[in-house]
Amino acid sequence: MRADEINSIYRSLVRGSILIGLIVAAAAFGVAILLNRAITNPLQDLLVAVRRLREREFGRKVLVQSTDEIGQLGKAFNELSETLEELFFTISDREGTLDTVLSSMDDGVVAVNMRREVILANRAAADLFHHDAEEMIGKNQFEATRNEELSRLLEKTMDGKDSFSQEMRLRPGSERTIAVTSSPLEDQHGKIQGAVAVMRDVTSLRHLEQMRQEFVANVSHELRTPLTSIKGFSETLLNSNFEDRALSERFLNIINNETDRMISLINDLLDLSRIESGKQPLKKDAVDMKRVFEDTVLMLKNKADAKGVTIENNIYSPVTVEGDEKLLKQVALNLVDNGVKYNSEGGKVWIEAEQGLDSVEFIVGDTGLGIATEHLDRIFERFYRVDKGRARHMGGTGLGLAITKHIIDKHKGTIAIESRVGKGTKIRITLKKKTEL
Repeated sequence: MRADEINSIYRSLVRGSILIGLIVAAAAFGVAILLNRAITNPLQDLLVAVRRLREREFGRKVLVQSTDEIGQLGKAFNELSETLEELFFTISDREGTLDTVLSSMDDGVVAVNMRREVILANRAAADLFHHDAEEMIGKNQFEATRNEELSRLLEKTMDGKDSFSQEMRLRPGSERTIAVTSSPLEDQHGKIQGAVAVMRDVTSLRHLEQMRQEFVANVSHELRTPLTSIKGFSETLLNSNFEDRALSERFLNIINNETDRMISLINDLLDLSRIESGKQPLKKDAVDMKRVFEDTVLMLKNKADAKGVTIENNIYSPVTVEGDEKLLKQVALNLVDNGVKYNSEGGKVWIEAEQGLDSVEFIVGDTGLGIATEHLDRIFERFYRVDKGRARHMGGTGLGLAITKHIIDKHKGTIAIESRVGKGTKIRITLKKKTEL
């Protein structure tokens, strides 16, 4: 075989080898690319989905195209995503329910962790301490509440691992009283994680208890005095021979007067009880206050004449208001009677009316003894008297103005008093006009 033929065959073999090598290399490169895509694309999808989970975009799923390890990983991820979505909505629902319950509670709730930081506070607690609920979170318990007693109670709860209850002032010197129940916060293993305090404003309750105690004491005192007099004079009469008719009549008159006083006191107490309890329904009728005051003046004319007091009704035309005529007659009688009772001889009581757009202001004034400024804030309290001895001597029960105020309050009106010692007193009441149909 010639040399040129050998060379030609050799060159053909070399070219063939190179071509086969290129084909194999290209095939290997293509396979590598396909394998890379088969592995990296699902992993990139997983990476994107994980990042979405981190941003709380639950429910995201990846496309599973194989049953190998990567496919199994994608399937496991999809199952995890569904579980996390269910857990998230369950927790969100519970948090929403808890927030709704806490925000609707009238009692304040504050929870702290072992670092004494506030981890929960509802609206009622924020209102108690004049904060925003969000602002309290993360603050030290004393910084958030500014209440040393509350901080000490929370410390005691975390140290003692027990519940404690205590009443305390909201602030030093404040009249507001809160009842606090502090309980430990525990995890599922019973380990203390902090404490939670539930706070209830009991200021009104304590004030009512104090009023009840004072009321019982006052009633007992008011009844004891006439009963003591009646018993004393009755015993004197029983032990006497009744020969001194003048003395017997005097004692019997005292007994009669003290009995009348007790009856008046009991009637006033019953009236006040009915008005306060709401057992006496409020009738809303058209009431002509001109006629009401005219009837009142006629009822008190003899009493005023005996004392030399003049009563002037300066309401010259009908003034119609909306209210309960019986109760408003009681108001008029109490006010005009006080004007006569606490007046000086030759004094005057007058009645006026000033009409507004929707209401009428009635003024009952007198030229009587007057009331010192320091007593005006308490003048409508039950059994409050400026001069107790003088009031009892004049037959007062100390309930007339309290009853009057309750009646005006039930009518959604207002009552105010102006007075100067030695110059007299003015009481102003406003009542709603009767709407014309």
